[in-house]
Amino acid sequence: MPLSPSFIKKLFGRRAPKVPEEKPLEESVKEEAPPVKRYTHLLYSLQPGYSVLETYPVYEPFAYINVVEDPEGRVIYEVQEASLTPEEERLYNDIKEHLIWELKPISRLDIDVASVIKKTARRIISEFQIKMTRTPSLTWAKIMYYIERDIIGYGVLDPIFRDPYIEDISCNGPRKPVYVWHRRYESIPTNIVFESEEELDNYVVKLAHMAGKHISVAYPVLDAIIPGGHRLAATFKRETSTSGSTFTIRKFTETPLTIVDLLNFGNMSPQLAAYFWLAMDYKLTTLILGVTGAGKTTMLNALATLLRPTYKIVTIEDTPELRLPHENWVQLVSRPSFVGSGVGEISLFHLVKLSLRYRPDVIIVGEVRGEEAYVLFQAVATGHSGMTSIHAEYIDAAVKRLTSPPMNIPESYIPLINLALVVKRVQKRDEKGRIKPVRRVTNVWEVWDFGDYREVFTWNPLEDRHEAVRDLHESLVVRKVREFTGLSEDEILAEMDRRRMVLEWLMKNKITAYRDVALYIHNYYKNPASILEKVKVKV
Repeated sequence: MPLSPSFIKKLFGRRAPKVPEEKPLEESVKEEAPPVKRYTHLLYSLQPGYSVLETYPVYEPFAYINVVEDPEGRVIYEVQEASLTPEEERLYNDIKEHLIWELKPISRLDIDVASVIKKTARRIISEFQIKMTRTPSLTWAKIMYYIERDIIGYGVLDPIFRDPYIEDISCNGPRKPVYVWHRRYESIPTNIVFESEEELDNYVVKLAHMAGKHISVAYPVLDAIIPGGHRLAATFKRETSTSGSTFTIRKFTETPLTIVDLLNFGNMSPQLAAYFWLAMDYKLTTLILGVTGAGKTTMLNALATLLRPTYKIVTIEDTPELRLPHENWVQLVSRPSFVGSGVGEISLFHLVKLSLRYRPDVIIVGEVRGEEAYVLFQAVATGHSGMTSIHAEYIDAAVKRLTSPPMNIPESYIPLINLALVVKRVQKRDEKGRIKPVRRVTNVWEVWDFGDYREVFTWNPLEDRHEAVRDLHESLVVRKVREFTGLSEDEILAEMDRRRMVLEWLMKNKITAYRDVALYIHNYYKNPASILEKVKVKV
């Protein structure tokens, strides 16, 4: 949750403020006011030689994002906010003092602190409006924006947190630009810079308090979850990083990308998605490969949405990133030890063991790195289905990691994996000839035995399309489905084709919201004829 009222009072003081008397605007401007530099960032878009690639709002009409290209072709992420005049700055400080004075400590956990602060701020602003009738309404709205931004939100970085295209936010030290990972432009610098070590130190402390954690010279490393479910990693001062405090924030999105989104982006083809839909239907164990930031968790979430609604699913993660539309879903999250002491730690290993008590149909582990992998494979060996991801770029490398310490999976257990796919960040030229980063499923393998990994689909980089490199009549997926159903290979492939056409219909009709996509997937399981009738496919 946001900063507690008691902490805010401690941070800003408790001096009882007075409502200022209204003065002529000219006289007010002459008074000494705090500097407004923190509200004005360098705007590259106004510089000669810079071109704006796109602009979109994140908080209309006060905050916009410009993606700018400099004369050398470098892309810059620009935050553009409505600045405060000296008079507005003075009012903002007065209102903030009144707000902090009036906030009372909140002990009940069921109270939304942000709502309390907003309600109090609106009441105080109303009192100021009565006293100062000549002040324009736009000024009050702008002041409310900055109250929300600085006290409830993330301060100078708040517009970036509101941007749905941002996946990561990182600061490598003072006097260096903050970097973001943009879904369309990958890693790019911003126009936001922490100008001093003290300013950056204070911001890192604020993030730690928002997470309900502690960071100091004695404990200079922090790994925590901040409000909104975002993952924070930070260092404090020069204790562990030579340039000063640093932080990286992995942003969490409430509306995850769906299988239809991935099709629209070209991450996979409709045929490949239908292949995985059939595999998920019959609970085939799946391993997702990729490097950091390749999109493993996104792919994991999209594929898990294809599971039958009747399955009981248990997900196990370090950070709660998965969002499934299933009702019968248990989400387990690990917990680090208290202040690095080892006391109170709940690891992925313990949670995977615990998950077996829940009688799950499918166990999903966000990422395997240690001994939890062995327990997961034991669970799969006893009849459960499993899905997980691992850092690797090829199936051989993934198997080497699985069979080596600390995972120590026996070679005889490797065939328990039915499918493996790798997601990669690759380069593609757009219609204007510019190189843009994109994500693609580049290879899909079926695991027949240890050392016997047969590629089924591959990505053709020249034509940017996915191709089947093996006759699907001989596919392991088709073979497994035939064992479950008794259907012939042709009947199974016909069913795969029908599902492909359903996915193409969802793409054509721009049905991408994850709950909407899930509704059609679940309805297809319940009554496929009704969905196929919409799609105009003959059964």
